[in-house]
Amino acid sequence: MSHQFSTIEEAVEAIRQGRVIIVADDEDRENEGDFVCAAEKVTPETVNFMITHGRGQLCMPILPDVGQRLELNAMVESNTAPLGTNYTVPVDHRTSRTGITAGERAKTIQAICDPTSKPTDFHRPGHLFPLVAKEGGVLRRAGHTEAAVDLARMAGLTPAGVLCEILDDAGDRANRDGLHALAKRFDLPIISIEELIAHRRVREKLVFRQAEARMPTKYGT
Repeated sequence: MSHQFSTIEEAVEAIRQGRVIIVADDEDRENEGDFVCAAEKVTPETVNFMITHGRGQLCMPILPDVGQRLELNAMVESNTAPLGTNYTVPVDHRTSRTGITAGERAKTIQAICDPTSKPTDFHRPGHLFPLVAKEGGVLRRAGHTEAAVDLARMAGLTPAGVLCEILDDAGDRANRDGLHALAKRFDLPIISIEELIAHRRVREKLVFRQAEARMPTKYGT
């Protein structure tokens, strides 16, 4: 069945407003859809919605410098995951009792977004899984991790997201029909990573002048 995706502009505006959207990747890649929202805008209600209706793992895509600042070390020394998803050690905010509740996970997400937070503000291990995105976003790696960071940045927000994989009632990855049905049920924008890549390539200036110099040639300088 053929389905129509939302525009990238609609998705970015929804992210700016703190809403949840659905992001689908290529059917030849993970063939997966994730709930995605901006980390800066997350609430306990948002987390509860994502884990209730998504059923997958709740993760927080971040940029490398955030991981370095908060000493969020890689989960493993040698990453053998098929798509190279860059998990860090999971964390809880130090004020958490167990860390598993929607409110506690929202608090942990908000603290990671806070530029004044320190490594000692978090317990390790915990229940929130940061994912380190590639610099360059979906133009470097066509994954949900990079898409979440790109969308938050494009919305003018802190470049960090929250995502949760979407499973169907049988516990399998929701297919395209299921994703579009879910988007319709909850009135959510739904986009593909492929369209996000195309949008960025068209709209963004990808080559910048860093310096200029006269170069000697046989014709002069």
